Amino acid sequence: MIASQVHLEYLNLSYAMFDGLIPPQLGNLSNLHYLDLQGWYDGQLHVDDLDWLSRIPYLKYLDMSEVNLSRATNWLSEINSIPTLEVLRLSNADLPYVPSPLPTFNLTAIATLDLSWNFNMSTMLRWFSNATSLEYLFLFGTGNQYIDSAGTGSLTIESVRIALGALSNLMELDLSDNSLRGEILEILNNVRSRDLKRLDLNSNYLSGDIPQTLWSLGNLEFLDLSWNFNVTGRIPALPGSLTSLRYLSLKGNLITGEIPSSIGNLTNLVFLDLSSNNIVGSIPEIIGALIHIQVLYLNHNYISGQIPAIIGDLPNLRKLILEDNLITGQIPDTIGGLHNLTDLDISNNNLSGQIPRTMGGLCNLTLLDLSQNSIGGELTSLFDGLSACAQRTSLLSIHMDRNRLSGTIPSSMGRVSQLQDLYLSSNSLVGNITEAHFSNLTNLIGFTISSNSLNVILPNDWHPPFNVEFIGMSFCHLGAELPAWLQTQTQLTTLDLCGVGLSGNLPIWFSNFSRGLQSLNMSSNDLRGRLPSAPQSMLDLSNNSFVGPIPLSFAKDTGLSLLSLSHNHINGNLPPFFCDIVIQILDLSNNYLIGEVPNCHYSFPISLQSLHLNNNNLSGTIPLFLKNCDQLITLDLGENKLHGRIPTWIGRNLSSLRVLRLRSNFLYGTIPMNIVNLTSLQLLDLSSNNLTGSLPSSLGNFSAMVEIQNDIRSMLHIETYYYSESSFITTKGSTVDYTTILSLVTCIDLSNNHLSGEIPKELTKLLGLRFLNLSNNHLTGRIPENIGDMKILESLDLSVNSLTGEIPSSFSAMHFLERLNLSYNNLSGKIPTSGQLSTFDSWTYVGNKGLCGMPLPDCPVYQTPPDARVKHEDDEKLDKLLEYTSIVVGFVVGFWLFIGTLIMKQAIRFAFFRRIDKTNHLIESFYHDTKLVKEVIERI
Repeated sequence: MIASQVHLEYLNLSYAMFDGLIPPQLGNLSNLHYLDLQGWYDGQLHVDDLDWLSRIPYLKYLDMSEVNLSRATNWLSEINSIPTLEVLRLSNADLPYVPSPLPTFNLTAIATLDLSWNFNMSTMLRWFSNATSLEYLFLFGTGNQYIDSAGTGSLTIESVRIALGALSNLMELDLSDNSLRGEILEILNNVRSRDLKRLDLNSNYLSGDIPQTLWSLGNLEFLDLSWNFNVTGRIPALPGSLTSLRYLSLKGNLITGEIPSSIGNLTNLVFLDLSSNNIVGSIPEIIGALIHIQVLYLNHNYISGQIPAIIGDLPNLRKLILEDNLITGQIPDTIGGLHNLTDLDISNNNLSGQIPRTMGGLCNLTLLDLSQNSIGGELTSLFDGLSACAQRTSLLSIHMDRNRLSGTIPSSMGRVSQLQDLYLSSNSLVGNITEAHFSNLTNLIGFTISSNSLNVILPNDWHPPFNVEFIGMSFCHLGAELPAWLQTQTQLTTLDLCGVGLSGNLPIWFSNFSRGLQSLNMSSNDLRGRLPSAPQSMLDLSNNSFVGPIPLSFAKDTGLSLLSLSHNHINGNLPPFFCDIVIQILDLSNNYLIGEVPNCHYSFPISLQSLHLNNNNLSGTIPLFLKNCDQLITLDLGENKLHGRIPTWIGRNLSSLRVLRLRSNFLYGTIPMNIVNLTSLQLLDLSSNNLTGSLPSSLGNFSAMVEIQNDIRSMLHIETYYYSESSFITTKGSTVDYTTILSLVTCIDLSNNHLSGEIPKELTKLLGLRFLNLSNNHLTGRIPENIGDMKILESLDLSVNSLTGEIPSSFSAMHFLERLNLSYNNLSGKIPTSGQLSTFDSWTYVGNKGLCGMPLPDCPVYQTPPDARVKHEDDEKLDKLLEYTSIVVGFVVGFWLFIGTLIMKQAIRFAFFRRIDKTNHLIESFYHDTKLVKEVIERI
């Protein structure tokens, strides 16, 4: 019917949710000037042939965005046949590739072109470079990365450079999200048009410094270079001629240096985003010149200094985001003058002082985030002020957690009626929380007041005005019984009641209630009885007194990603419930589980990142199914009764391991050589087993122990706000549970085994190692001479071995060494006195008979050094050996020469024996004469 309207000049069917084939009869509308057929994002509307388009010769505007043209191979030739076309929009039309040669360019009137979200546009861009009348060009999202990771066919810097050099009338250019690679200079130095007002290059991979020539584009109103990641250097000086610039975004790059004072020249700037860079220095006072600024993002930098008071003189400012910097000092009182402010985020800085009283007058605020600072004082003036706003405050979210707030929470908080999110955890707040604090909070979605000294006094029959999704009251005082009013919270997904004083058995209603939750944390209470039903995602009941076996129903909770039941009285065999669920963290440590760890036969917990089964009574060998858990970061099977060898598949399959703890079992055999393949390993504890053999020299190749670890982020890749990975480490004479700084710890403990041989010198390559314990083994030889290279070592225990030689002088370089135990070895010589060695007492060296010097008895004044004595004694032994050898050899040679002569010469032989007879006769005569003399003497 439409096709019969032959005089129709304007037709707009955009977003009409049509599907199927666009009828070719539209070609009958030969008088059309405007045709908009834009589809509805689902690709159901399509055209297979565009030959009907050439029958509309006067068309000026054509929009077929979101129409599938993948079969219309003649699209370019048909469109090129309409020289009157001024506006062409074909975004996300799945345009087919047009092979060369391309037709002669005929679109002489084209002013606006949008080919965004199509591929293989490099050739098209070169062809459209002939459109000297083009003013608006949109080519965002035309990268071909989904087809070819090498970028073949994608938009290239070369094609862009050619186009910019030809399009002299261009006013707006959008090349965002194209994966363009190359120097930003190649684009900006080729912009021929001096009338360019809008330039969008965000979300590419452009690199290099921002050229000063950019500011020659004096008519520029909009510039977006964000999320290129590799734009470097300082922000170039901004000339006073840039008065037209209203929008400037350099977000997500590597820009360094300070914010230039010339920023004050941008007097008409409305939007400024310098976030996620490496900007340093303070916020310049000249920022006060930006009187039209509405949005200011400086977050995620290294900005220091104080917030300038003049920032309160920006009357149009609506969003001020300074999150994650190094800003110090107090929030200026002048901030209360920003009456149009809707979003204020100064979280994760080093702010101190108190919340200005003037902030209570910011009635248009919707977001207030001051979390993770050192702000003190009370909340009274803030909530009293906001609750007194004439037209009711707009505040939706308040984040004041992890500060130093004190005093009570005023009941006026209950009158901030639009409030949806309330975060006040980890402060020093005191007092009671009553019904008045929530009286009008009907829009509340969730609240957390955890880690304060608050008494929650809410009656069991209380009917809250809200139905929230999350509640956090950990380490507040709640009382022994679980509040019955929780049953009214039918939308609740997250409940955090850690350490609130609950005791006894859980109420009957709670088992069904917990099934509807996503996350439940009731750890560190005194709950007893059987385990409740598991929630859908996370369950932490650690540090309680639950008894009985693990329910088999846990196997049905296939979405369970975190299960922590440590430090309870759970007993019985370990059921294979974990085989079929997407568990990421499983902590059953410090219970009374017995039997073997069950094997998984048909499915495996391949998402497992952390497994703690330590300190139970489990037996058998290390379970084989773990070889399939290649995401495992922590494996703790210590303090059990496991036997067998350490399997080689640990070093081969578990490449992500950072913690391997198998201490206090009955493991035997040698340490697998391929254990060094665990390049991320930071903690290796194989102590108190029956391991034999020598220390692999390749132990020095643990990459994560070669370098000093300084990343304090969680080891695990799981989103949970309350679970922290932990591990027990025995060092410095005690066992410590490392949690917060576990990611900084590096440790090797191979003590209490039957290891032998020398300490490999390669071990000293572990320059990032903090704790090393090789005690109670059968190690021999010398302490490696260059052990002092391990400069950050804090604890070293080599006691109860058979080490010999002197204590290396390189120990003096170990300035962080707090504990040293070399006792009960065969060490000798004078104890070095420099560095940390001078701080240790005699227990460090006891049981080494050859050692002397402080803190042991002094060495003899002229005592030959032990090594010299040993060398001299060795030399004497060698001399005696040579002397005796020469005597024996001389005797043997002389004897056989003489005997040979006797045998060969008969006359000599007779003469020899006659001489013997004569000698015997002389001896006998001498004997008789001597005897006679003796008798004469006796008579006298």
